This record gives sequence, structure tokens and C-alpha cells, in this order.
Amino acid sequence: MQTKIREYRVRLSLTQDDLAKKAGVRRETIVFLEQGKYNPSLKLAHDVAKGLNTTIDDLFIFDDEPETPESRVVLAD
Repeated sequence: MQTKIREYRVRLSLTQDDLAKKAGVRRETIVFLEQGKYNPSLKLAHDVAKGLNTTIDDLFIFDDEPETPESRVVLAD
């Protein structure tokens, strides 16, 4: 996964610490997100996007691998 977090953060003149405070996490979490070493929860992705005045879709670039039947999870009652 790749992110544009750093690009948006710099554009807004925010430090990693500033963004961490807005998202309610530690600075190290922002570092790992920017480096693509951490896949955030949906809530964290939302909080970071909100702190950067953008959307999750604008910030996160997911590798589009074709789905195979083996990789699909089916939930049944």
C-alpha cells in the first residue's frame, strides 16, 4: 500500500506531530503510515483524512490485484 499522507501534510504545513494530534495517535504511527509500513483501520484512515481535509481515497493507494476464487472469503450464516 502506498500513501499520499506526507504530500498532503506538507502541503498544509503540518508536522508529523501536528497530524498525529489531529488523528489522536502517536507521531510514530504517522511515520509508519507515510512509509507504507502500517495498514490503518478504517477509523484511523478516516481520522487522518479528516485531519488533512481530504478523503481516504485521495490518501491511500491500494494495490489492485485481481481477486481469485481462493482469495475470496464467503461468510455464511
